[in-house]
Amino acid sequence: MLNKILVAIDDSTMSRKVFEAGLSLAKRTGASLMLLHVLSSEEKDNPSPFIYSDLKYNPNVEPILEAYREQWQKFEQQGREFLQSLTEEATKAGVKTEFKQTVGYPGRNICELAQTWSAELILVGSRGLTGLKEMFLGSVSNYVTHHAPCSVLIVRSDAEEVQLPKNDTQLLRY
Repeated sequence: MLNKILVAIDDSTMSRKVFEAGLSLAKRTGASLMLLHVLSSEEKDNPSPFIYSDLKYNPNVEPILEAYREQWQKFEQQGREFLQSLTEEATKAGVKTEFKQTVGYPGRNICELAQTWSAELILVGSRGLTGLKEMFLGSVSNYVTHHAPCSVLIVRSDAEEVQLPKNDTQLLRY
């Protein structure tokens, strides 16, 4: 029987599938959910101070840094609002849910939270990258699979629907 499921969320379209799989599994097992969003440079809307100006040609750096701070705060707020909306949805469905947002490398942060929160299962999405793309772009799901302190369920982007076991006996076989 599962008690704690960690669901890794990002800004991709996969996040919805990962969340729904985690919610469905939590409802069936009575587990609580922890939703985690890691703010990282890998996200498409991550603000970068270098997009605002070429710092070496601008002697007045303060406006550039202020613009970056504002964009970063907006980025953080959007992440929190997304997590809050998913938490409310899960809570309305009868699942005890909390969330956390951190900054850093997603794979490492997911594994660290799984360890400190004593997660029994991690759900993470996969974009299906292979070969050179995976090697150069990195793979959060690959990192988590190899470093997680518990079982990992990878929700693939090409999967039309996550098929969960019909009962707890089947769940224990996975």
